Amino acid sequence: MVVATLVAASGSGCRLVQRSGPVAPELAEARRLSNEGLSAADRSDLVRAEGLLERAVKSCPADVDARRHYAEVLWKRGERMEAVNQINAALRLSPADAGLCVAGGEMHLEMGLFDDADRLAREAVRLAPGTAAAWHLRGRVSLARGQAEAALADFHRALAIDGADRGVLMDTAEAYRRLDRPQRALATLAVLGETYGPDQTPADVLVMEGLAQEALGRPAEAIESYRTAVAKGNAPADATARLAALEQPSVAAAPPLTPRSSSVR
Repeated sequence: MVVATLVAASGSGCRLVQRSGPVAPELAEARRLSNEGLSAADRSDLVRAEGLLERAVKSCPADVDARRHYAEVLWKRGERMEAVNQINAALRLSPADAGLCVAGGEMHLEMGLFDDADRLAREAVRLAPGTAAAWHLRGRVSLARGQAEAALADFHRALAIDGADRGVLMDTAEAYRRLDRPQRALATLAVLGETYGPDQTPADVLVMEGLAQEALGRPAEAIESYRTAVAKGNAPADATARLAALEQPSVAAAPPLTPRSSSVR
């Protein structure tokens, strides 16, 4: 829902802006600074981007987009608590913005604040039930809480909207793995693999394939998946241990991989 007007917080100095009328100088300045900040972020100059977006927010504290972009840059800079503060401020200004709910929910989830993440995920689903990102977030919260069945139901809702979403497919495979359904996990990973070009499948997808192959009693196929993942140079450290355990049967089996969160794009 697009808000027709921007209403400044008390004392902000950013006047009410009618959608059809002239743009207030404070908002015009905030937009200019935001655009410069986004350009700096695109160049990976996050320090400059942070400074410009901070100035944009100060110029017009009621500018929701400025706070959203500022929060994103703060998050990338590792300033997570301040990023959450900014996204929460944006949500207070625009509570019916499903995209903001998802962005805020993802931040809270990554920080382990499951109750807040769940609240925002459910609000995003309520506001935009036809959005895959909203269902995906709700499923991720359930998965983080160890509720794989509930997570799987939400992932299926997300896939019904966007069946080629890599993050959703990866998390769906993870849910199947946790439910001890390796055949379904492998089938899901096959669909995910088709979204990449030849030899472009990421290491974490290959490692998941290896886990599914192991669970199905196919050590040769698991070894091949782990070898390919390790050769890419960015596989989880545990993958090397599992590969060694399979290649040398006398070695004790490697411990299970640490439960993951979606990183596939």
